[in-house]
Amino acid sequence: MNAIPSELSRSRRAFFGFLIRRGLMGTAISLGVAGLFLWSDMGGIYSLMARANQSWLWIAFFTFDIWVTVTGITIAVGIWNLGSWGDPSE
Repeated sequence: MNAIPSELSRSRRAFFGFLIRRGLMGTAISLGVAGLFLWSDMGGIYSLMARANQSWLWIAFFTFDIWVTVTGITIAVGIWNLGSWGDPSE
């Protein structure tokens, strides 16, 4: 069995650490955004979901959609801010 080079394992740890940090940040932000939407009843969305037979399911779908969107945006912004890359000079 081949040993993983240390540079590869360091880059893997950095990559997954980046994803975990951004995922946690996206989770925290999305909880706030979804809570704000539901609390303020923006567009009557909470009233509409609360009248459904399985209102907990619709609220879960709504918060999951907000979580996927916000977490994806935070990961994209994090990748965008990593820095610049260019072709090596020849």
